[in-house]
Amino acid sequence: MITEFLLRKRLEDYLSHTKDQNTLYVTDLVRCPRKVKYESEYKELAINQIYEPSTLLGDLVHMGLEGLLKDHFNAEIEVEKEKEVQALGKPYKIKGKADAIITDKGEKIVIEIKSSRSDRGIPHLHHKLQLQIYLWLFEAKRGILVYITPDRITEYEINEAMDDSTIIRLVEDTITLRSSPRFEWECKYCIFSVLCPFKKT
Repeated sequence: MITEFLLRKRLEDYLSHTKDQNTLYVTDLVRCPRKVKYESEYKELAINQIYEPSTLLGDLVHMGLEGLLKDHFNAEIEVEKEKEVQALGKPYKIKGKADAIITDKGEKIVIEIKSSRSDRGIPHLHHKLQLQIYLWLFEAKRGILVYITPDRITEYEINEAMDDSTIIRLVEDTITLRSSPRFEWECKYCIFSVLCPFKKT
């Protein structure tokens, strides 16, 4: 009963996310461009990912901490925003959803929540880049990256928004499939590595 509900809800949430050709999510800009492409071309493989217990666990951690932030810090939860940039002669929308935004003495603080199997190597570069893009998107000067792992719960402040030129470069990399993968470790965890000619071994 509960398992069925959780998996059905996860599938419904996944299928509800649709984007047009000239829209990119913040997360698209910090991961392998080819994976972004394959997710639209091989939807059956992409859907398989939503049934991974580790990703479901991550969702539940997010929901729990977001609820606490809302109750105790009066945070706005799952805040969506989009901005338009020009790249390769076309307009592209960058869409993102911040886990939480806290306003403290008039200052906007963007909160990004991450769950991980280990605390090795945190904070991860792609997570820092993601939060920097959120700071750019929400025009905020302060962000907090919160990690919840079996080893520790900790947070890191990121106080520098990404600049426009770096955003545009990331958009161009994603569109043209440059920098595939962005990080060598991505292939190890990618469901599309079974068919990708650019897999790093």
